[in-house]
Amino acid sequence: MSLLDTIGGAQEFATLPAVASRVLALLENDNADLREITQVIETDVSLTLKILQMANSPLYAVRSSVTSLNQAVLALGLNRISNIVLSVSIFSKFMVLSHGKSTQFMDKFWHHSSSTGMVAKSLASKIKRSFRDVEFIAGLLHDIGKMAMIQFDPNRYEQSLQLITDKNLSDLEAEIEIFGVDHQTTGELIARLWKLPKEIQTIVGHHHHPEELSDLRELTSVVRIADLLCELWGAGIGEKIDEINIVELPAWQVLCESIPALKTLDIEIFTFELEEEFNRATSFLKLVTQDAN
Repeated sequence: MSLLDTIGGAQEFATLPAVASRVLALLENDNADLREITQVIETDVSLTLKILQMANSPLYAVRSSVTSLNQAVLALGLNRISNIVLSVSIFSKFMVLSHGKSTQFMDKFWHHSSSTGMVAKSLASKIKRSFRDVEFIAGLLHDIGKMAMIQFDPNRYEQSLQLITDKNLSDLEAEIEIFGVDHQTTGELIARLWKLPKEIQTIVGHHHHPEELSDLRELTSVVRIADLLCELWGAGIGEKIDEINIVELPAWQVLCESIPALKTLDIEIFTFELEEEFNRATSFLKLVTQDAN
């Protein structure tokens, strides 16, 4: 049975964690009801406690102590709350399912994913593009296909990593050789099963080559640049990037097409500031994963 067939029939991958799915569905409405969202989150006691913990952390710099979920929602805003709900729900679910070697890989996976989400969010802000925080969620989920490979067969996933070194293959090429499919196609299937928004499905399925897309080129390029920078800065999960020249990246060129002012940026200062956001992601990861097991 192929990996895609296995995923399609696996209960753990059939649906997004219930609370995360319901919150995301409510947030798709531009007139989302705060009370209804709060009531959904309150059904999960551990998630509620995690949100309160994060709301009071230095990461979000809320001015006064947050003691209730209503306060947290008001203080952080719906986008941040949805980010936390999605991050905590998915991490908690799949860390519980992990064991042995897969746990080691999952730690690296979540370091990379949370870092990519936060750097993508920072990058979008710096180029003055508003993607409604979709860049964070897309950054967080862009490699969910790798998560599936890690969960189902960590030994074969390790073999794919070895092929990247031994044969100088890309991660996509190595995955196809070992699994018969790459993480983009695998991830897009999972995104469909979870009924994630179409834009997330597209980014997950095509983030390596945003220049080939007709829609969502800017948003996907932001995620791809964040993805590569996090690989370079030590939060890698398989691409084994030693160096990059950001101005030569197809994703950066996509952004420059629509934002010509980027061509005159001081790239060294620009990437240094992004790296500071990357370092902040470590704090986010610790808060999400603390007591996850």
